[in-house]
Amino acid sequence: MLKIEMLPARHGDCIWIEYGSAKKTYRMLIDAGPAQTYKHVRERILALPESERHFELFVVTHIDADHIEGAVRLLQDKKLKVSYGDIWFNGWKHLERESTLGGPLGEYLTSTIETEKLPWNEAFGGKSIVVPDKGKLPIRELRGDMKLTLLSPTWTQLDNLRPKWKKEVEAAGLVAGKAKMAQDKLAGIKRLQPILGEPSINVEMLAGAPSKSDSAAANGSSIAFLAEYDGLRCVFSGDAFPNVLAASLRRLLKKPSDKIKLDVFKLPHHGSQANVSAELIDLVECGCYMFSSNGDIFHHPDKEAVARVIWHAKTSPLLCFNYKTDFNKIWDKQSLISKHKYQVKYPLTGKEGLLIEVK
Repeated sequence: MLKIEMLPARHGDCIWIEYGSAKKTYRMLIDAGPAQTYKHVRERILALPESERHFELFVVTHIDADHIEGAVRLLQDKKLKVSYGDIWFNGWKHLERESTLGGPLGEYLTSTIETEKLPWNEAFGGKSIVVPDKGKLPIRELRGDMKLTLLSPTWTQLDNLRPKWKKEVEAAGLVAGKAKMAQDKLAGIKRLQPILGEPSINVEMLAGAPSKSDSAAANGSSIAFLAEYDGLRCVFSGDAFPNVLAASLRRLLKKPSDKIKLDVFKLPHHGSQANVSAELIDLVECGCYMFSSNGDIFHHPDKEAVARVIWHAKTSPLLCFNYKTDFNKIWDKQSLISKHKYQVKYPLTGKEGLLIEVK
């Protein structure tokens, strides 16, 4: 039995291979697509019993984003409980013949492999995976009678990659081969982290996380206003600064201890943590908070911003999202909803946009 499945990876590769028999199935994975399609390989893995979440081999063919980004996410995703017989990937140290990627992505993958102490090029003694200039092609065998004959790369290709890798790594503020530096920077890159939505969401900790207030001139120029109609009150805030909104709202209070009563608060800057402060949420009593974003580019809403709404809201808040994405579906978890007494509303399955009737 041999099955080859091309998982949906947009413009990249993610190839799932199964071989063996009905009694024993072995698996290989080649690449994991770009970051935004990682969810597909993750779902495929989750469909397996934990005892079967093992790849005899995971091959990360090269450092282009549409092949490696998903791999960076996968190797950090401890909750999947995946194991690997070997990982084939040529890192910076493998680009020299003495063997002492987008380069930055190669550094991020390298730092993850080393940090997690995963097997790395073990079939080649930890050295470069390369076709020699002369002699026989390298052959390696996997459990289950899978035989692999290496066809590429040669030393010429690895030699050509080295200067490009170094240039791109330096442009990203990294140093080639410095795993700790890459690991520290990787921690701050959202799109390369494992899929959001893990069960271990600590709302209180996220709500209290420090963040720098927005200082972008264009955002600060946003027109924001309180709309009132037939006894209903709504704030539409654009991308306004939280301190500016808070100062203006305070001017509407009769006394400092009062709260602004709202029916709807369309939160500023798509739910950026730099624009949704605890101070701002503490000022209002509101039943419905709206987040407008499909998560593109900046991956809004930030989980810290959503947590601040949940933690500081004076009533059981309804969180309204006009898309359901990897960046907001983490809040659609019954254990969190029950614990923190909030509600969520998303578009119907397959739809985008959301209509809220204010009553």
